[in-house]
Amino acid sequence: MLSGSDWVEPPEKLSAQALDMHRGICALINTLRELDAANLRHEACTDPELRLILAMHRDQYKAQLARLLEWARRRDARLDHEMKHALFKAGPITAPIRSDEP
Repeated sequence: MLSGSDWVEPPEKLSAQALDMHRGICALINTLRELDAANLRHEACTDPELRLILAMHRDQYKAQLARLLEWARRRDARLDHEMKHALFKAGPITAPIRSDEP
């Protein structure tokens, strides 16, 4: 969570839903950082047994990341809409996303 002077808006002016979404986004950011670190540890490791343990640890972050994204998607209709139009599609990732539909 943001500390004192880092808030864009005073927390007391925000709804419980906005504060919860902020908590979820902060958890996503932290999980991405941890996933990145776990990926780097796994990549650099030379001991085969430790690599297996580090891979399991890394995959736990991937599962946590997926759960957090799903939590956010269920609570934000526009995010739900964008994710449904952008994810799990065939073809090039850089192809235009037609998400202007309601």
